[in-house]
Amino acid sequence: MKWRALIFVSLALGAFALWALAGAMPALAEEGNVIESAAEIVDTCSGCHDLDSPGYAQNPHRILDRDANLAAHLGVESSCTSCHGDVSTHIEEGGGEGNIFAFHGQPPTAQSDRCLTCHSDAHPRFFATNHAAAGMSCVSCHDIHGDDVDKNLLASNGEDFGEDLQEDLGPVSASCANCHGDILSYFKFNEHHRLTEGILDCTSCHNPHEPATRTMLGGFKQDQCVTCHQDKGGPFVFEHASQRVEGCVACHDPHGGPNRHMLKFQSVADLCYSCHIVVPSFHSRFTNETNCTNCHSSIHGSNFHPAFLK
Repeated sequence: MKWRALIFVSLALGAFALWALAGAMPALAEEGNVIESAAEIVDTCSGCHDLDSPGYAQNPHRILDRDANLAAHLGVESSCTSCHGDVSTHIEEGGGEGNIFAFHGQPPTAQSDRCLTCHSDAHPRFFATNHAAAGMSCVSCHDIHGDDVDKNLLASNGEDFGEDLQEDLGPVSASCANCHGDILSYFKFNEHHRLTEGILDCTSCHNPHEPATRTMLGGFKQDQCVTCHQDKGGPFVFEHASQRVEGCVACHDPHGGPNRHMLKFQSVADLCYSCHIVVPSFHSRFTNETNCTNCHSSIHGSNFHPAFLK
């Protein structure tokens, strides 16, 4: 009796599977229509635009045209219509501007809106960034038709600063340098973070797609710095007030400087006196040449002494 029951259950499941497959046929046929439509759009656009050029052929957006199932899964027809909108009028009028979303000439918010249609999960707070506030859009830094996938389709690689710099900097930092040349100059100092050596990128500390919560950094207070300098971050029983209020930049120039440890003053005493204008009387014998950290050795914070003596 048990084997008869098993046979009955197997037949029932098989019948259900055939019924489900039959029910799915219209959906698959409809998906086929989407695929055919996408191919037609790409073929039409290819009549005027070289979509198989050596550059654009490697573009990740082009995958939507080559992998029609992926395009159907994402609910789009092709890379052309995903970014440039309805192309029917553009095709009927034989091309031209004003009858298609062409990015150039559009407000920056409209340009970024179009990109965030697909990339909002990765960059949900882009409009709260300093870049967006400065009137920049995604295409200010990225080339949507570019082919350099390894460089995140960056539109520029620091060509304004010469080939030597492009070789020294990573592609991301070289792109940032096109606008932030004043910051780049700090890395010419003898003391600097190893950006021009290619060890770090600007994005090692800054997130260009996220709001800057403090001093243009992606982290809160000095949290971005202690990602690497963990021994300086604590927590400590006795905390240095400047570090907790202003963070590491209270004493250090994070990009670089002429002073050791990227300190804001050459003299350690001058640096300390910039906050501690009045010192106890028993310090009166000390001068501006005094190295305060000879005694206050745990200056970032201490677990043993409130004056950071150990």
